[in-house]
Amino acid sequence: MKFIMKNIACMLSFVLAFILVFSFADINVQAASGKKKNVVVLYFSATGTTKGVAQRIQKATNGKLIEIKASNPYTDADLNYGNPDSRVVKEHESASSPAKSKVRPKISNIKTIQNAVKKADVVYIGYPIWWGEAPHIMYSMVEKTNLKGKKVVPFCTSLSSGIGNSGSHLRTRAKISSKTKWLKGRNFYQVPSQKNINKWVKTI
Repeated sequence: MKFIMKNIACMLSFVLAFILVFSFADINVQAASGKKKNVVVLYFSATGTTKGVAQRIQKATNGKLIEIKASNPYTDADLNYGNPDSRVVKEHESASSPAKSKVRPKISNIKTIQNAVKKADVVYIGYPIWWGEAPHIMYSMVEKTNLKGKKVVPFCTSLSSGIGNSGSHLRTRAKISSKTKWLKGRNFYQVPSQKNINKWVKTI
């Protein structure tokens, strides 16, 4: 009888050990699958609206916020769409679309952007809509920054236009790979509440 009880105790100990091992293994798998994503929020903002959206996205994701800074900053005169000699009008008229243009404004902090993106899993890229497209400086950024294997989320701001094809046009000039997941993204007509941004970010 004692022998039988001893065997039963040994079997129970073995089963318990087996269950514990696989329980810890399952926990480790869940931890790995729920690994925190490294997020970078890049934005170019001429008037501050896109910056406001980017700041809320950064807060929602706890990501790294980086402004895309033009080496030659855009002045109010540069942004005067009503002046045919203004900088933005000349950029716009340089080609049928920014993707086909040779105008590529230099970015003063491109190295900072490249280094941050290198470590990122998810990259948000924000910009204002100019003539239905992303500004030329955004093409400078995507052409010089390695986005291979990243999840890329475009977002933009405008008073009337939606995101349109601006994100997909940027994609045609970006340094990406088959493992890059480039989302359609979305437009914001004004700086939304933090609550609405949090809700949107959860869908990414």
